[in-house]
Amino acid sequence: MKRGLFLLYLILIQLLANAQYDQKVSLNFAIGTFKTFGTKYTEYAGPLQMPNYKMGLNGNIGVQFRLGEHLSMSADFGVMITNRWNYTTQDVDNWNYWSIEDTTTWQVLAEGENYLDLHNYSLSVVPKYYLLPEKKWNPYFFTGINVNWTRCRYENNYWYTMKDLGLLGPGDTEPWNDNLEESFGIGFNPGFGLEYNSGGMLNFFFETGYYLIALDEKKFKDSARVENLNAFMLQAGIRLYLLKSKDL
Repeated sequence: MKRGLFLLYLILIQLLANAQYDQKVSLNFAIGTFKTFGTKYTEYAGPLQMPNYKMGLNGNIGVQFRLGEHLSMSADFGVMITNRWNYTTQDVDNWNYWSIEDTTTWQVLAEGENYLDLHNYSLSVVPKYYLLPEKKWNPYFFTGINVNWTRCRYENNYWYTMKDLGLLGPGDTEPWNDNLEESFGIGFNPGFGLEYNSGGMLNFFFETGYYLIALDEKKFKDSARVENLNAFMLQAGIRLYLLKSKDL
């Protein structure tokens, strides 16, 4: 036990001794929130899918390489998840809400909500340009290009309840779903951030940006509902340095 603690102490001393050297490679971890936006409703399609998702969580993990005094490049894996979709009007508070009533007595036989989520997974290459690399607070701009896998799961609980109650018509053999279920597409996410340089092995950063993800038109079941995914994001993260110029 004592030998292990002594070895850990030597490692920490070595890391601190190397802190004076210029960092070259780092690991980035970030977590935050995002919100989709866009045209929520059209006359022909009704409520559109992507803009009506509620605020969700996003996260990134990546490796960043310092290419020069101002320029860095990172390779990231990202996730965006929101488990809530809803469209509201003056007359309808919850578009997913439904109720089934007896056609004779108008008694409510069952009620509930349908469910629609969004999961997006991305691999990104992100050039970053730092404005004040010698300062404690270092603002930067970035422009990411990514490949995205977008999945949306819809649960038509209304249909399943109608089936359990024996109220489905003879031709109604499976739950209907006019939402996009899956798409692969290229994305683009510009933004800006602010990094705090602690002078050691660990930095902190905050960033915000815009996501544009091109969705595959062929995956939409209704041509009137074709759209792309637009979102704003806000993240906070840490940058852990691994290698310095002395090591390279």
